[in-house]
Amino acid sequence: MDGVVLCCTSISPEKRTELASITAQMGAIHKLDLTSDVTHLIVGDTDTPKYKFVAKERPDVKCLLPAWVDALRASWVEALEPDLPALEAQYKLPALHNLRICVTGFEDMAYRKRLEDDVNSNGGDYRGNLTKDVTHLIAKEPSGAKYKYAIDWNIKIVSVEWLEQTLERGMILDEHLYSLSLPPAERGRNAWIRRVVSTSSLGKRSFDGDFAANGPRKLRRVASAKLNSQSVGLWTDIVSAEIQAEEPKHDQWSERLAHNRPALQGGSSLPVKSSGPLTERSSLHAQSSATVVESAGPPLLAPFPESPRKSGIFGGKRICLYGFNEKK
Repeated sequence: MDGVVLCCTSISPEKRTELASITAQMGAIHKLDLTSDVTHLIVGDTDTPKYKFVAKERPDVKCLLPAWVDALRASWVEALEPDLPALEAQYKLPALHNLRICVTGFEDMAYRKRLEDDVNSNGGDYRGNLTKDVTHLIAKEPSGAKYKYAIDWNIKIVSVEWLEQTLERGMILDEHLYSLSLPPAERGRNAWIRRVVSTSSLGKRSFDGDFAANGPRKLRRVASAKLNSQSVGLWTDIVSAEIQAEEPKHDQWSERLAHNRPALQGGSSLPVKSSGPLTERSSLHAQSSATVVESAGPPLLAPFPESPRKSGIFGGKRICLYGFNEKK
């Protein structure tokens, strides 16, 4: 039973402890709560929250009778290799387990006989007469003597769609969603989640040869190539594009710069006022194309000599550092 995760509902504490001990010896795991990793639900009664949740939300969980564990143990004790799928099919909880069902309003005798056979062959007990121990009344119309007595006796009244879809699901569905007061098209809406249950084994997924060669892997290669070419093109645009220097705007600073700038001849520049010995960093800075002009106000930038335009993300930009200490 390696990989089997069990949970029980409506099982007495003594019996539940016994089932947990037996299955643990065979490699299964028992959970008190219905967690997402539960694979099998051992059912004693269907009118429980766990059963109803599995019926609506968990088609991946197998609902079984408690005798399933006893059958597995018998094979295990006899040193036989148990056929899990066969035993699961043999001890699967019937769709109408422990239900007593009566019908009313269906005049076609052949159709009534078919309903009777469907009930009896799926774990239910068909009743021709309505008695107080009947659990469900399948009615064609909200009228008739049986319908009125069912209301008085608090018997669940459902439409025939409830029986059809319960047999399709293999578990008892919520009766409130099949009320005769609902239009036929609305009956059973969202009664359970119809989704495909994966039957693949745990572990790494295997691929069919042709599908793997021509399907998802090919799509992934094409997508990867496209993304790679786009990223390379984008990076090329960033690195190699020449960035045009913006035209200087006419503002108060530029007027002040023009007013205080001394006339320079032949593209020469003024000397830099030094406040102390030059480090290697400051020496390199002094030899750069930008020169700081001494003035009474803040340092001003002198004209740059023309230099060959370089490409790159800083191409066309002229940068001066101001306000940083030597360490920065």
